[in-house]
Amino acid sequence: MTKDDEEYLVRYINLKRHEYINDLQVLLGYAQLGKTDKIFEYIQKVIDKSNDERTVFNSGMDNIMKYIKNKIEDK
Repeated sequence: MTKDDEEYLVRYINLKRHEYINDLQVLLGYAQLGKTDKIFEYIQKVIDKSNDERTVFNSGMDNIMKYIKNKIEDK
């Protein structure tokens, strides 16, 4: 892994942590408002997104790094 790859990986981990906290805040907001239907929809959205990422991460290092670089550069 190159130095650039390592930097992208660290930035990706930070991005994922930020997204994780955002997802929890959205779910908390829906819970506080009593919108259980929205909670279930949002959880399914997070699951689908996680499954898509799992597919990439099971496909090999080249695809993983391309995916990470694209996620970082899109932000």
